[in-house]
Amino acid sequence: MPTPTSLPLAAVRFTGGLLAERIERIGTVTLQRQWEALNDRIPGAPPSHAVRNLRIAAGDETGAFAGLCFQDSDMAKWLEAACYRLTLTSDAKLSAAVDELVDLYERAQAPDGYLHTYHQLQPDIPRWSNLRDMHELYCAGHFIEAAVAHHGATGSPRLLAVATKLTALLARTFGHGQDQIRGYPGHPELELALVRLAHATGDGSALELAHYFVSERGASPAYFTAEASARQEKTPPIYVHGDDLAYWQAHAPVVEHTEPRGHAVRAMYLYAAMADLTRDRGDKALGETCRRLWDDMVARHLYIIGGIGSDGPGGEKFSAPFDLPDDRSYAETCAAIGLVFWARRMLDLELDARYTEVMERALYNNVLAGLSRDGCHYFYVNPLAVTPPETHRRYDCRMVKTQRVPWFGCACCPPNVARLLSSLGQYAVSRTAEGLALHLFADMTIREDAWHVRVTTDYPWTSRVVITVEAAPAETVELAVRASGPVPGAQWALNGAPLTATAEHGYLRLRRRWEEGDTLMADLPLPVQRVRAHPGLTAAAGRIALQRGPLVYAVEEADHGAQLGTLGVRRDAPLEVSFDGDLWDGVMVITGEAQREIAPAGLYDDASPVRQATPLRAIPYAWWGHRGEGEMRIWIRDYET
Repeated sequence: MPTPTSLPLAAVRFTGGLLAERIERIGTVTLQRQWEALNDRIPGAPPSHAVRNLRIAAGDETGAFAGLCFQDSDMAKWLEAACYRLTLTSDAKLSAAVDELVDLYERAQAPDGYLHTYHQLQPDIPRWSNLRDMHELYCAGHFIEAAVAHHGATGSPRLLAVATKLTALLARTFGHGQDQIRGYPGHPELELALVRLAHATGDGSALELAHYFVSERGASPAYFTAEASARQEKTPPIYVHGDDLAYWQAHAPVVEHTEPRGHAVRAMYLYAAMADLTRDRGDKALGETCRRLWDDMVARHLYIIGGIGSDGPGGEKFSAPFDLPDDRSYAETCAAIGLVFWARRMLDLELDARYTEVMERALYNNVLAGLSRDGCHYFYVNPLAVTPPETHRRYDCRMVKTQRVPWFGCACCPPNVARLLSSLGQYAVSRTAEGLALHLFADMTIREDAWHVRVTTDYPWTSRVVITVEAAPAETVELAVRASGPVPGAQWALNGAPLTATAEHGYLRLRRRWEEGDTLMADLPLPVQRVRAHPGLTAAAGRIALQRGPLVYAVEEADHGAQLGTLGVRRDAPLEVSFDGDLWDGVMVITGEAQREIAPAGLYDDASPVRQATPLRAIPYAWWGHRGEGEMRIWIRDYET
């Protein structure tokens, strides 16, 4: 079994700065608040029913199943996040909640290993009869990931035993053998979970089951078509309009896919598993497919905030190339999280900063926007422009919220944010065949075998990064570091002397005998960029977005009044950056002179437009929506003069 490239979670500690603040808030506030939500104890919030369903399945309560068919997954993701927190620190209250769930899962599992409360509490609905829609395998995947995290946090085999029993049932049920079902998950997730289980247990059969699910997907005859016919489905769901089987990434074998299609979260989890299998099984065809899909996604389907999936009312899915509207964008928080998963795995295949840049973009913009500063409110959908009167009335904006909310009836995003940020150390640094690779610039310590490394920085607010080696292997090894942030041109020094090393695919790969006290230092270029979109992206035609480092900026009604669509910046107007300590915990804002077009007397007019100067004040996009309901916009007018 190949060695996982991620470091043990406890080996990387965020010690200061933006990411450390968010991670700590997850641990001290968000996880407890989410536990209350999962137990239906937040007044006014939609009930979850998740813990209650499990208690009924375990025999502790009576009643009927309530909620959506994938409700179990919210609880499993929370459990995974809680176990990450317990890996890093002790928390008696959190530990008690985790122990309660472990006990419930053990008693809720059917004798043959089955575990899905939606079917267990509704025995008249046959198991495995609707793999496409009923999320049995999806929920199994999230449970397996939680079990792996629990074992890592506690060393206890209890939950891992439940997961291996469930996996054994899946291995007996699915495959090419006689009396086996030749199906696969309607919502990928199980595939990457099985890879994690294989690493945790050393059981190669879990890896082979993951490979079966990936390689069988899209085979002819189409399993989902036959399954729908068997249950006498007359018409497909309306949200697959224009995609059919591509909505589930099942229109062709995965190695034949040429562009990202269908439901965005499904796609990300599938592609992440494909990258895993490329790494662990040496499947070159899967690897080439991953690269092909990545290149197309970045070139034609990626929002500037690192979001994907622009067709929300049509099924949370990818639309046509360059169809990236700003006001009805979907850019689901879970999809951005899935993109981070995939990007990190692509770095296992090749150390290339093109993956890191997208991972960082998604993390600092789309993902962080999904959780409020207080750690208790969430965005599911992440628009790039909001005009509340329009948002509240337009049918195609019905999923957009103008303010974060305390919970959702479909609450996939809140615990997903918690589990990603709680495990972020495994995305910041990786083990390579030659040594260590640092992917994210963040204030942190790294303790891995003979390596002791300290990174000191207040990135992305400031540009200085200092990497100090406190201990290292005795032999010659490699320390790989991103050569720069999103803007090239960083100048690095080693022990005070300028580095002349040439970057390889965006990384400095420094091979030497490292000694205690060796110091790498750089000032990363962090200019204010005026970013313009590809001409095919008509929603941004004639407009610019402001970006500094990985942070995309937005303007809000709180600073500029309404009618933000009339706001723009001249190309020769100087823009400045300053720290505003009065905004929340303090953020870097962009200021300067903007221009606002004055509305004519009528709806249409042939007169030359008239503009007037007005102060510009832009805030990081991830912070929008914290000052009451109002307009917000990323893309503003680009004035030549």
